[in-house]
Amino acid sequence: MSTLTAALLCAIAYFICFGGNWLIGQNMADQPIVVGSLVGLLLGDLHTGLVLGAALQALFIGAVNVGGAVSLNPSFGTTLAIAFAILSGGDTKFALAIAVPLGLLGGLLEIGINILCSAFGDAWDKAAESGDEKRIVFLHYGVWFLKYFMFAVVIFVAVLAGATPVTNFVNNLPDFITNGLGVVAGLLPAVGFAMLLKMVWSSKLAIFYIFGFCAVAYLKLPLIAVAVFGIVIAIVLASIDQDILKAKNVNSGSVVPSGSAELEEEDFLA
Repeated sequence: MSTLTAALLCAIAYFICFGGNWLIGQNMADQPIVVGSLVGLLLGDLHTGLVLGAALQALFIGAVNVGGAVSLNPSFGTTLAIAFAILSGGDTKFALAIAVPLGLLGGLLEIGINILCSAFGDAWDKAAESGDEKRIVFLHYGVWFLKYFMFAVVIFVAVLAGATPVTNFVNNLPDFITNGLGVVAGLLPAVGFAMLLKMVWSSKLAIFYIFGFCAVAYLKLPLIAVAVFGIVIAIVLASIDQDILKAKNVNSGSVVPSGSAELEEEDFLA
């Protein structure tokens, strides 16, 4: 496969995943595990795409962009890192090490493109004031296409211009650097989970963290088994909370609207 073809396929994959994530509601298509799988499939190395996508998913799991605040762009870093890894012969250590700086670069790019797209705000306001629904729909899909097309062009140029230099650079790295990158790559998923824990950590949740750690580290349970235990515990605690809520409502003499308990349970599990 030529570099030009690979660059075009990477741009298409990024447009589908990152752009498709925001087309009909946020469907998580821009997550590294999805982006990595599609990039690997299109470049003819699905295994590398899946493995690196899963590793980068753990790395970027704590990266959450809220509102207009953009910290980094995980799908941008994932696309380029996996593309460079596959095109350079599958050097996963190097790919994992460069994913974060590439993600930060993608975050800066996203901020810049968002600023450019904000120029269409007045056109939206005028269309809304005049009640022109067709123009609003046109602006919605037109600006959406323009925004993610610009991202795709950047991916295309980056892969086209960077594949050969990156390949030569990786092939000429001394052993102590590649070994160091391997160690760093092994630590990066822990950083991702630490970022996530920082956001959700509380004294009430600490016991569950300790339970999961001991189950994996000492009982040698697979992660799927620990996840199943977590789901069971969550359902049991939700049922207990519902019973307590019902008991409080009975004691206070208040009437619980029909279906409210079910709605609260759905909100808790959502």
